[in-house]
Amino acid sequence: MRPLSVALIVALTAIFAFATPAKADRANAKYKKAVALKNKGKTDEAIALLEEAVAERANHGMAWAALGSLYKKKAKYDKSVNAYEKATKIITKNAGLFASLGMAYYRAGDSDKALVALKQSCDIEFKQADVHANMGVIKREKGDVKGAIIHGRWAVKLNPKDPVYYSNLAIAYRVDKQYGKAIKSIEKAIELAPSDANFRFNLAVIYRRTEKVDEAIAAYSEAVKLKPDFAKAWYDLGHMHRLNHDNDKAINAFTRYLDLTQGKDKKADKAVKKQIEMLKK
Repeated sequence: MRPLSVALIVALTAIFAFATPAKADRANAKYKKAVALKNKGKTDEAIALLEEAVAERANHGMAWAALGSLYKKKAKYDKSVNAYEKATKIITKNAGLFASLGMAYYRAGDSDKALVALKQSCDIEFKQADVHANMGVIKREKGDVKGAIIHGRWAVKLNPKDPVYYSNLAIAYRVDKQYGKAIKSIEKAIELAPSDANFRFNLAVIYRRTEKVDEAIAAYSEAVKLKPDFAKAWYDLGHMHRLNHDNDKAINAFTRYLDLTQGKDKKADKAVKKQIEMLKK
């Protein structure tokens, strides 16, 4: 084989030197156009352009990040994880990206990797209330109630105006059987969002667990007043009225539950109908 001439080597070097910047320019142009499409709600078109952008330039971290976000929106969580993984390997010190990766793992069903990524986010920027809140929920679901309480406390400390954080903390306290603290936390959530039926429901559950029937009835009643189609609250309210020997109200609550579920859970409906028949005797 004849050796390449010096002139040819120089020419090829020039070609390859300019090929990468050209691809980078095309990738950037596609990324910018994709962002504009994303902002207009044209998700599929944006994804297609972003895929072209990363094909042109595999190390385009922002394009990968945008893909992760859009795939999450489309509930394609495996693809979202893959995109965020690539983004975080390129953009290694962005707390928000690791937080997004963590929640993508969580939605894809991998809680262990979710916690690792969320911890990485906290290592970069500790004072993120939403990240602590998410870690708290995941740890509670995995049975680490003490860890859930720690992160729940940080969430409400960092953002004391978000009622959801207080509610999450209340649930962790309830699971840990710290009922007094659970009540105080959920009451704070109710103070911040008095029209949210879910918080009244959570308060009722604490009272039910501590066998405070009258208080539970009052809280469940507030929940269904705020949200008349709250089937689970009607179901629990029926049981509380039954325990309180108020059969007519129990029947009414169970009947409302059946009206709302409309046979979606046949096994549960059968049990409730049996309860109603027994209460009528």
